Amino acid sequence: MKQLTDITTPFDDIAATQTLPGQELDWLQQLRQQARAQFQRQGLPSKKVEDWKYTSLWALSQEAFTHEAAASQLDEMRCSQVALLETAYRLVIVDGQFSAELSHLDCLETGLTVEPLSQAFSKTKSVLGQQVTLEKAGLNALNTMLMTEGAYIQVTANTNVSKPVELLVINTGETDKLATHLRHVIDIAEDAELTLVEHYVSLADNSVGLTDVISEVNLAEKAHLSHFKLQHESLSHYHIATLAGKQASSSVWHTNNISLGAKLARNDIHSQLLGEQAHVTMDGLYLVAGKQHVDNHTRIDHAVPNTTSEEIYKGVLDGDSHAVFNGKVIVHKDAQKTDANQSNRNLLLSRTCEIDTKPEMEIYADDVKCGHGSTVGQLDEQQLFFLRARGMNETSARSLLTYAFAVEVLQRISDMPIRQALSNVIETRLPRGA
Repeated sequence: MKQLTDITTPFDDIAATQTLPGQELDWLQQLRQQARAQFQRQGLPSKKVEDWKYTSLWALSQEAFTHEAAASQLDEMRCSQVALLETAYRLVIVDGQFSAELSHLDCLETGLTVEPLSQAFSKTKSVLGQQVTLEKAGLNALNTMLMTEGAYIQVTANTNVSKPVELLVINTGETDKLATHLRHVIDIAEDAELTLVEHYVSLADNSVGLTDVISEVNLAEKAHLSHFKLQHESLSHYHIATLAGKQASSSVWHTNNISLGAKLARNDIHSQLLGEQAHVTMDGLYLVAGKQHVDNHTRIDHAVPNTTSEEIYKGVLDGDSHAVFNGKVIVHKDAQKTDANQSNRNLLLSRTCEIDTKPEMEIYADDVKCGHGSTVGQLDEQQLFFLRARGMNETSARSLLTYAFAVEVLQRISDMPIRQALSNVIETRLPRGA
């Protein structure tokens, strides 16, 4: 049987035939060439790679993707309907292309820069590619050689940005089997603060496409980033994402990753705690049904003493869906006084869904406080009976208990408008009773 590395993927030649932005920058051209060489050596990861043991990209490799999007007819009203937040700075990408008309980037407050990456490559030489390595399973190389659009966000020192920034990425379905390769660069300077929402949505229910995105985060001393991601694409879509960040001393990073859509979604999330008193909260929620597959791989590196981390991932599975959770916490040598907690809990609503969960901790220091665990279970029959005995039908009772299970992840969001907006979206995914 052929392996993925033996197959000519639809991406092999596109880098040579497509005109990519930043052609005038020698350093960027060199970076793309290195990435292309690396991808040609590795190709897409197969299930022989330990981190891809439970996720196959075979179906993705067989798709004939295009990288040329038709001109979109999306208007302001439709864009506003799918946006998550009413009040936010907004950068909109439609079918892989920045839309100045739909974006709300006028009158940015002092200290905040939000630009499409295609117009900001020249500003990113010192930060682009610093949080990811090209060697990791070929996917970072794929994104680096083909990235065409994304967002460049910079917050200068001592700036507390008053409104969230929403990166709204829309797949209209107007171009069949469209592949988009996006890169976001987020650079938060000392003692600055930002709330960021990455939002991925499809307008056509069964459109096939690929979203390939890497978000790179750099947090300077005392920087604070609240980072939310909502992935709500078509059930025929592929979504491959990496979120990676490095944190200096006393920085705080809260990530919250919610996966609802896609035929196959893979999220790799990595925080490196490089300064003392740095903290990361890494939360996530996945609701999948039918034949959906979602894979969350997280990693937290405690590299120095006196750092803390807290992680809760919860999953709700139904139908024939399959979820994977692999959370790794590494406490490096001399990283004394590390305080780390990790939890993965799953609710199975059918007999045919499947979860592979693997929380891991590697500890090389001796004065630490660490804990981790995972659970897999079903709805409590006694609670169901209690609700039905009070007049609630079974569908409503199941929906209420499922929401109650999932809501813990939302309750950890301190920004109330964002919490309410995410809650509204999640409620639409739950079964409704009369």
